[in-house]
This record gives sequence, structure tokens and C-alpha cells, in this order.
Amino acid sequence: MVVTFAELIGYIASFFVAISLLMSSFLALRVLNLIGAVAFVIYGAMLNSVPVMITNGFITVVDIVFLVKMIRPDLNGVQYISIGRERRAQLDDFIAAYRDDIIRFFPDFTDDRVEECFDSGGAVYLAMKDLSVVGFSLVHPVPDPDKTHDTDLREVYRYVKEQLFPERSAMIPVDYITKRYRGFGLVQRLYELIEQEWGANVSFLLGPVHRGARRHARFLEHHQYSISREIGPYLLYGKAL
Repeated sequence: MVVTFAELIGYIASFFVAISLLMSSFLALRVLNLIGAVAFVIYGAMLNSVPVMITNGFITVVDIVFLVKMIRPDLNGVQYISIGRERRAQLDDFIAAYRDDIIRFFPDFTDDRVEECFDSGGAVYLAMKDLSVVGFSLVHPVPDPDKTHDTDLREVYRYVKEQLFPERSAMIPVDYITKRYRGFGLVQRLYELIEQEWGANVSFLLGPVHRGARRHARFLEHHQYSISREIGPYLLYGKAL
């Protein structure tokens, strides 16, 4: 018995559709069923069978829609909340769990950044989803350069104090979201919260970005930040709120 190429495609399609029905995982079921449906579309095209192509084309679209819903995180309920020092332990636990990934985006990050935020009268925001922390942001007024331990950041703050609009600016040295929720525009919710809580006191957002933080620099540029100044190992990004 000689099996034609078209028949082989049909057998492969039937196999994937059949095996998908044995899966206990809905994700595996959809993936295998999608492979089978696509193979059936090819099989129908080779046989010039329009009903087979239409039916399995529809199944392909349905599988893709459900897979997108499964893989794409549900952003409903994700919100930023401001915390005080009394909840510092919750933030510390999150940082300890994700420190390596945080360093990938903010190579100069240390726990001193959090202390500086609290000390300068800023706000530490936790991004929460179903009572779990999925990110955090530090937002604070321009610190006193003479009270900053980091000599490189001291020059950044001094430049802002002397050359820009420190009384109308907020610094955002860290804005980190875990990989699952990254890239879906959550930062807009942070900006809206800053506008609500800081009001007319803040007109500009400033982000000191270490030269090694290329990922974060691209992120800021994507959100309409531009470089205001190069200061030592830092690029000072800014945007109007």
C-alpha cells in the first residue's frame, strides 16, 4: 500500500486531533488540536476540499483565540498601592525572590534605593495581583544631593536641583514588573496614580538610567521619555506628565 503525501498529511492531522482529546491539560489540548486543525487545512487544500478547509480554518481560529487567553495574563485586578515602612518586609521578600531579574534591568539597584525613597518623602508602590506582589516602583522628590551616599547619583540630583525644575519633578529610579505581566502597559496605571496622588505638584517624571540598563532605557524611550543629560555613568531621562 502506497501512501500519498496528501494522505500522510491527513493521517498526521487525524493523529494530533485524536491525541489532543486525551490531554488532561487544556493548554496541551489546544496546542495539539491547533496542530491537527492546521494540518487538516493543508490536507483540504491538497484535495481541493473547501468544506474541510473552512471547518478546520474555523477550528484553527478558535484554538488560537483560546490559547491567547490562556497565555496572556489577566490584568484585571492588578493595581498599584502605596506602602509605608511597616510593610517593608513584604517588599524585601519580593526583592529577594526576583533580585537577579531586577539587576538585569537595573544593574545599579541596591536596597539603599528603597531607603532613599522613604527618606526623601517619596512613595513605594507595590503592583498587586490577587494579593500577590508582581512588581514595585519607587517614586520620590529630588533628594538632597549632599545626603546621597552614591556619588554618581549625587551629581544627577545636583544637576536636577540646579538646572531643571526640582520642585515640579518626581524621580522614578526603579519601575520593575515580573516577566508574566511585563509589556502590557501597566506603567500607565502607575502614571495615573502619580497624577492622582501627587496632583499639580508634579509636572515632570525623571528616570536616572545606568548606562548598563539598556532594556530599561528602551522601555523609557518607548514611553516617550527623552535623554535630558549624560552625567557620569547615568543617562537622565525625562518626560512631561
